[in-house]
Amino acid sequence: MKRTVMIRAIPLKLILILISAILLVSCAGGTRTTEDRGGKTSGARGTQPGETQPKVADYFPFIENLHMAYKGIGNEYAEYKTYVEYIKDNIMQVRNLNPGTNLAVVYEIKNGELRRVLNRGEVYHRYDYTALKDDKEEVLLKEPIKVGTLWELKDGTKRSITSLDKEISTPLGNYTALEVTSDGPYSVITDYYVKDIGYVKRIFKSKEDDFTVTSELEKIERNVPYKERIRIYFPDFNNDKVAYINSEIAFLTNQDVEEVLEKAMKQVPEGSGLTGVFSDNTRILDIALDDNNDMVTVDLSSHFVTEMNAGTSLESMILKSVVNTFGEYFQKTRVKIKLEGKPYSSGHMLMGPDDYFTVDTENTYEFK
Repeated sequence: MKRTVMIRAIPLKLILILISAILLVSCAGGTRTTEDRGGKTSGARGTQPGETQPKVADYFPFIENLHMAYKGIGNEYAEYKTYVEYIKDNIMQVRNLNPGTNLAVVYEIKNGELRRVLNRGEVYHRYDYTALKDDKEEVLLKEPIKVGTLWELKDGTKRSITSLDKEISTPLGNYTALEVTSDGPYSVITDYYVKDIGYVKRIFKSKEDDFTVTSELEKIERNVPYKERIRIYFPDFNNDKVAYINSEIAFLTNQDVEEVLEKAMKQVPEGSGLTGVFSDNTRILDIALDDNNDMVTVDLSSHFVTEMNAGTSLESMILKSVVNTFGEYFQKTRVKIKLEGKPYSSGHMLMGPDDYFTVDTENTYEFK
């Protein structure tokens, strides 16, 4: 198949560096709703007699199906919004969207520390990255939760808890917050966490000039799925073409992309004349990404072939539909199809262990 896939525009490196500098490092939890405007919410304070010591998790709760939005001041990339994608015990993955890029951000709470263990940009798809870590792992918050707790980052930045009861304001309301200050070579960053809510504000100040950027909480919504449009391909056998439909898909926390794509690829529009890609019994067993080889591997149940009931021409169109759907969604140009762990084979085609298909959008059209 000929490669003609459209490639997304990638922001300039300078913009990405700026985004990294001002990006909020947290986006969790909340007991406050968008209607809870005004007034003051108590957050950090000293431990009283008989009370237990506060924990990192108190200030960064993991909550399913939570959407948070932050207003930006001072730079167009300071605003962003987040959706919780996966929660697995002490690990949470968040979809972070700002005007410059989409990121997959993974947090881990372990040994009294909140760490950001993965911060991957240009991610425009749903995928479980919770088992991965990168070389930029960073401690965001650390116990004991008290003024004076200090730790140093890899670049020499000194980060410490500087207040337990800082009065702050945001578009959503006023809070008494835990303040964490990061004093680095070129900037001072102040982050604010509120107990049982999470991350509410960041102030970035450059040491070289008067440049200041602020990101602050303006919306919290519970039980909100993340919605995105996915292009699903189907054979139009009568016209010897492949059609695509831009479907809106809703993802809840811990809902795997296999389940969602499988369902979407079985739903042929009534009266469209298009051919289904998957039979009712076909299952997506696994999806694996290989960034180094620009490849996504899709492992399907054997029903994909045994229940296909197609000649050579239709089989080719079905395969093209699978390849284009998965390749475009996961931003890969190469797609390997397996059947229950083995290379794809049918009565018309036999693929080797290293063989793959290539995204091909020629002779396709949007079905409306």
